[in-house]
Amino acid sequence: METGRTGLKARFLDQPLARKGVTVISLPLVCLLIALGSVFLADRESRRAEDYVRVTFAIQSDILELHALLAEGASGVRGFLLTGDTAFLAPFEKANDELPGVFATMRPLITDSEQRARLDVIEPLVFQKLAGLNDLLQKGRVNAPLVNDEMRRTLVENKTVLDELRTRIQQMRERESVLLEERTRQADAIRDRARLITIFGAIFGLVGCVAAIILMLNGIVRRVASLQKSAYSLAAGQPLASGEAARDELGALSRALGDASRLLKERERALRESEERFRLLVDGVHDYGIFALDQEGRVVSWNAGAERIKGYTAAEIIGEHFSRFYPEEDRATLPRQEIERAAVYGRAEGEGWRVRKDGSRFWANVVMTALHDENGNPRGFSKITRDITDRKHAEETVLAARREAERANEAKSAFLSRLSHEFRTPLNSILGFAQILEMDIDDPETQASLAQILTAGRHLLSLIDEILDIARIEAGRMELYTETLHASEVIREAVDLARPLAKPRGVSITVAVNDIEEVAVMVDRRRFLQVLLNLLSNAIKFNREQGELRVSARLAVNDILAIDISDTGSGIPDNKKNRLFQPFERLGTDSNATSGTGLGLALSRHLVEAMSGSLDLSSTSTEGSTFTVLVPVAAHLGGLLPKVIAEKVDVSMPRGGLNTVLCIEDNPASLSLIENALARHSDAKVIPAMLGSLGLTLARQHRPDLILLDIDLPDISGLDVLKNLKADAQTRDIPVIVISADATEVARRRALREGAAHFLTKPLDIKRFLQVLDEVMAQ
Repeated sequence: METGRTGLKARFLDQPLARKGVTVISLPLVCLLIALGSVFLADRESRRAEDYVRVTFAIQSDILELHALLAEGASGVRGFLLTGDTAFLAPFEKANDELPGVFATMRPLITDSEQRARLDVIEPLVFQKLAGLNDLLQKGRVNAPLVNDEMRRTLVENKTVLDELRTRIQQMRERESVLLEERTRQADAIRDRARLITIFGAIFGLVGCVAAIILMLNGIVRRVASLQKSAYSLAAGQPLASGEAARDELGALSRALGDASRLLKERERALRESEERFRLLVDGVHDYGIFALDQEGRVVSWNAGAERIKGYTAAEIIGEHFSRFYPEEDRATLPRQEIERAAVYGRAEGEGWRVRKDGSRFWANVVMTALHDENGNPRGFSKITRDITDRKHAEETVLAARREAERANEAKSAFLSRLSHEFRTPLNSILGFAQILEMDIDDPETQASLAQILTAGRHLLSLIDEILDIARIEAGRMELYTETLHASEVIREAVDLARPLAKPRGVSITVAVNDIEEVAVMVDRRRFLQVLLNLLSNAIKFNREQGELRVSARLAVNDILAIDISDTGSGIPDNKKNRLFQPFERLGTDSNATSGTGLGLALSRHLVEAMSGSLDLSSTSTEGSTFTVLVPVAAHLGGLLPKVIAEKVDVSMPRGGLNTVLCIEDNPASLSLIENALARHSDAKVIPAMLGSLGLTLARQHRPDLILLDIDLPDISGLDVLKNLKADAQTRDIPVIVISADATEVARRRALREGAAHFLTKPLDIKRFLQVLDEVMAQ
């Protein structure tokens, strides 16, 4: 018998946990359902018995109500007959209204056949009684003796019916009393059975729960407790006995814990070996000083690299505070700050001077990292120090070289600016007086000679401008002032400026830019116009006589505007294409056939690339060449100003109102040129001033109609003179035209920002100079 129980227990233990769980849960659940079912049955029987009793009471109540309604109705009729007061008829009317409803309520409740038979007899008698009372009521309303005899007969008949009704109702009441006693006994018996059923169900459910608890304890709880004990032993590093033989999940877990115990022992041994190898590895790193600190900053470990870098052995330094590695001036603050940063941010890195054991200093790269245990509690810090003194010296050398290069670049820029000024100043006199002579001399031979002087001078000026632009681009100092412009406007403006060049050679120009009327580009207007003019000029110079020049524009992919400039020249040979954009390269069939510097294409490509675009030869053949400019379309068009047509200034306007001109210029040749030009323009008196301070004094004294101002003056800057003129109430309204050899856009913008009415560059274009005089005086 014992063997059978043991076998049953073993079979239960071998079952999977899911099946055992279902067994443990379902056993008390089934018992509970049986108990609940028995309680439900007992309750239903009890309710049925109680319903019988309630029905009996309801029938008795209806019988009493039936009797009461008849009695009150009869009494009401008698009261009316005796008094004639209609108020006595209310009970009778109530009986007429409610008695049918009473019968309708009673009939479904009566299940006893004897009572149903009595009800079948009583119901017609009741309605007969009501009819008699109604007849009696009608006769009582007639005051006649004959009627009184009839009333007596009716009363007698009603009395007979009423007596019959009373007998029948009394029999029903007695029968209902008997039924009530029987049903009450039945209800008591049913309640006794219900109590027995409930007790039986409770006992059965209790037995099921006890059985489930026993199964839970033997099959799961005790074994889980054993597993918990094994887990604690495993956590403590103690060896575990062999797992139990059961084949369910808990048995497998027990065996797995045993395997884990053996595996952990092996891993522990491997970890000790790994830690030893790591220690040897750290000690073997000689370029990095690696050591650990406790939370107060005392050294707790020390590798060979730290010993090599700092000179301390492990025996000398362990237990000492790491602040001794810092210079005396930093020792009180810097170590504490490093610990605070590492504690807050987890890591602190920096560079600075450190001190070796022998007192020598070295430049170190230091990384301090906060260390935490598995619970996140701080354990201390690790530090990695690297001697980068050599790298520091190399960086300082590179920095010094960079500064020297920057100084050289600045010197180069200053030299270029000075070179521009020094070239433009004599060219101003050469070209200016040549223009004046051209205006005064009518001799054809002399006119031809002057034309050669002007052509050569302007060629030299163009060469100087292009050389300086390329030098600025290569030095990274090209100043661009980009703005959002209508591309079609700039293209048409460039074509209008190029038409006079095309007319002598009979080259026709076709423009097709209607498709880009609403396209805007972000470019430097002056530089963009310069590029287009260079390309148009080349397309005209290297075109055939009576040739064609076509300018078109289109939107390419990725919001790029493509501008194509095509000619009908002889094309560019393949062996010369690679030199096309080289400075000073002129690739025409005869380099002397056309004027030029050979810098136009090189400078144009540099300028377009500085504006985030590109310039290239897109096609060439014996029938012509096409150059394509690509520039990005502006990203934002909302701020684009509407197209404005420039108002033309009538240069033939009267020249009156210009009586006195103050010319602040330190170069005598330039001053003489301006005086000669003004003499041919008007009868104005020219007041010269070669110093800026003198010019300010003369402006206040003479209050001239116009001031011509050079920027580069011996004593003070021309811009300072301009500021003082605009700050003085006596001179602020006098128009000032700045004439400078500094042709940069920066100089022009500064002058206009300080209040100059116009900005002209040397060498002066005399016609343009005189036109500007008229424009300024007209304003």
